[in-house]
Amino acid sequence: MSDYTVYIDEAGDLGIGRGTRWFVLSAVIVAKEDERAIRDKMSQIKSRLNVKEIHLRKIFEFSKRSFIVRELNSQKFTYINILVDTTKFDKTKIPNPLMAYNYVCKYLLERVSLFLVERGKVADVMLSARGTSRDGDLIRYIKEKLLPYEKNSINEAVFNKISAKGAGEWELLQLADVCATTMFLTYEINGYGFSTPCFSTAMANHLYRYRGIVESYGIKFFTNDMKPDVTQLKSTRVCSK
Repeated sequence: MSDYTVYIDEAGDLGIGRGTRWFVLSAVIVAKEDERAIRDKMSQIKSRLNVKEIHLRKIFEFSKRSFIVRELNSQKFTYINILVDTTKFDKTKIPNPLMAYNYVCKYLLERVSLFLVERGKVADVMLSARGTSRDGDLIRYIKEKLLPYEKNSINEAVFNKISAKGAGEWELLQLADVCATTMFLTYEINGYGFSTPCFSTAMANHLYRYRGIVESYGIKFFTNDMKPDVTQLKSTRVCSK
């Protein structure tokens, strides 16, 4: 019997040299006992906004995005993010998006593993399905290659069932979408030259902290050189909170 469920979703495009500049893979960790309350809150939000699903990038109004974040902030969950600046990939070491995704997944599950080991708990993992053969390939990669691999920092024993479902089938995957998208919006500059960090700032209390430290745990850049220049980042912000 698992104590938690880990919901994993992404924001951005990992296509190296094309698509979005930033890619974010996020894991939202929810205790089984807290899932019902979050599902109820998600239903209330969807009813208020008159939408069937919550996909934050498809909700463009600032006020509606703010409402979603404010309402979800009252719930109990922890989230972890791996951030990738796709313009800074070393293509000699990681030549294609599939290999890159596997590495990002490794970093994410290492931190989820640490969270669980700290608490002496175990979890199921639910991936946001893409509806392609890639779903099955990713599950097999995690089960057969990533978790048993001796040279990573993942404790295989803390993970139970690993599955994939569509976000429309499972409301808490929509929470993972919100978390991944708020972090993506913090760094991705839109067509008007702005980024919007206010949403992730508002949710900062939910970030995973290891011994009180967020950097490299709740927020991990794929490589150190991918950390953006703070001065340049501030110049693009449309909001500071």
